[in-house]
This record gives sequence, structure tokens and C-alpha cells, in this order.
Amino acid sequence: MEVQVSSEISSAESSFPSAPPSLRDGEHYHVFISYSSTDYQWTHALIHQLESCGLQACYHERDFTPGRTVLENMSECINESQKVLLVLSAEFLRSRWCLLEANMSLFRDCLERKPIIPVMLEPDVSVPLHLCHLTYLEASDPAFLKKLLRTDSLCGKVAHIVYFNCRILMKMAP
Repeated sequence: MEVQVSSEISSAESSFPSAPPSLRDGEHYHVFISYSSTDYQWTHALIHQLESCGLQACYHERDFTPGRTVLENMSECINESQKVLLVLSAEFLRSRWCLLEANMSLFRDCLERKPIIPVMLEPDVSVPLHLCHLTYLEASDPAFLKKLLRTDSLCGKVAHIVYFNCRILMKMAP
């Protein structure tokens, strides 16, 4: 999958405010991103796009605190994020750490009503039973980022404005 960012902004789109949603007390990130290291390239292209729009993404290589246990880091980063994005792939489902992050996110969602956004990176991934109740996005969908950033998904009321101001275009590579 190839990801392209265009800086062209039409006159109609440039009239929108482009500020990302504000973080509440105790929140440091708009989204915690859980993914398998084998999906690094796709996930980091997405992270770059989100952060170029002013959103604060959290991911383990950069944001986990050295010297703390992995469980402490997972828990803290998930708690400090408004939402959790799970990049589902066959390798994600084979990873105990990824599944633990998914389970911790489910627990937090039950306690605090903070959403989980699953993204199907591969179309034929068999979603585990404990994640089947979640509505997911497909990374191969040409409107993936628009759906991800819409009002009730990733960022709240201004998400669609951020999307249009950044003019993020997704294109599938053959």
C-alpha cells in the first residue's frame, strides 16, 4: 500500500479551522496505536500522516519509558490516550504483546467508555472472538483515512476538517 500526502488545499477546504481536538486532563495522546513490528512500515506511514495533521499518536518504540515494565508502559500509554487503534494482521494475532494490548484496551473501554478502532490491514485475517463485536475499518478501502478521521471515529468534531486540510490520499499499490 502506498500512502501519499498532498499539500494542495482548495479554497473551500482552506476556510475550515485545522486545530486538532483538545486533550482532556490526564490525556497526552489522541490515539494509542497497537501493531505488530512486521507491520511497521504501513503503521509508521499512518502515524506520520496523523501527526502531520496535529494529532498526538502514541506507539511503543518512541513513547514507552525505558526501565519500566512493558505492562506498566502499556497500561499508562493506553490510559493516557483518548482512543486505541489496533492494526490487525495475521502477525498481530500471533503476538502475545499485541493481544495483551487489545485486551487491556477492551478492559479500559468497559471502564471508561473510550473507543477501540480496529483496522484490518489484511482482508482475510480471522478476528478473535473477543474482538468480533467491534466494527472495523479496512486499510484497503480507498476512503480509509476519511472514515478513520470522521466525527465518531478517531478525533471528535474537527476530524473531518483535519482530513480535508491535510488532503491525505490513500492509493493501493498493485
